[in-house]
Amino acid sequence: MCDMEKLMDCETVRIAKVTGTCPACEEYAKENATAPPKIAVMACEGACSRGEVARRAANMVAHRLAPGETVRICLGGAFTKDTGQRSLMRRAEKVIAIEGCFINCSSRMMAGVLPELKPEIVRADLIYNLDLPFGIDEVPDEMFTVYAYRVAEQVVREHVAGSPTPGPVPSGCGCSVPSSPCGQSRDSPGPSDVTADPGSPSQNPCRR
Repeated sequence: MCDMEKLMDCETVRIAKVTGTCPACEEYAKENATAPPKIAVMACEGACSRGEVARRAANMVAHRLAPGETVRICLGGAFTKDTGQRSLMRRAEKVIAIEGCFINCSSRMMAGVLPELKPEIVRADLIYNLDLPFGIDEVPDEMFTVYAYRVAEQVVREHVAGSPTPGPVPSGCGCSVPSSPCGQSRDSPGPSDVTADPGSPSQNPCRR
């Protein structure tokens, strides 16, 4: 948030209010308004490759690896209107922000509407440790899955207390495998162990 002393370092944004809500978004928020509250997981949702990894990682955490402990936050919904998504964040005892890069878009945005918010920020790009290009068309889809799973696995391990053992790893080709991408034996390194060049076909985890 912007301290009064640093007010000149802040931007003022005026967002038009809307009377309508997204039924699917509100239903999801209602279903996940549990007691005790779940851990809220948001991502920067950036349009670039790094934002794509962060987005997929957040989805993996909330929908595949720890659905019982976490809830996925719609950044646009939580930021632009005070309805179910923002309520999930307001009541959460812990909020995890998976950021694609050092700009920290999601945590900075939400601090503007929830000044008291103190999210645990996870820099996805520091986990897979590659300088990805901007365009998502420049990175094989299968490698997005590898990078995102590596990030999601670390988030669950280090930030989601009492989470279950991660289940099958979703691969880019649409199959699910117990511990490694398709085309590899169970003794081969899984997604979290792969060091890959996104432009190298030999590192395609779904190559058969």
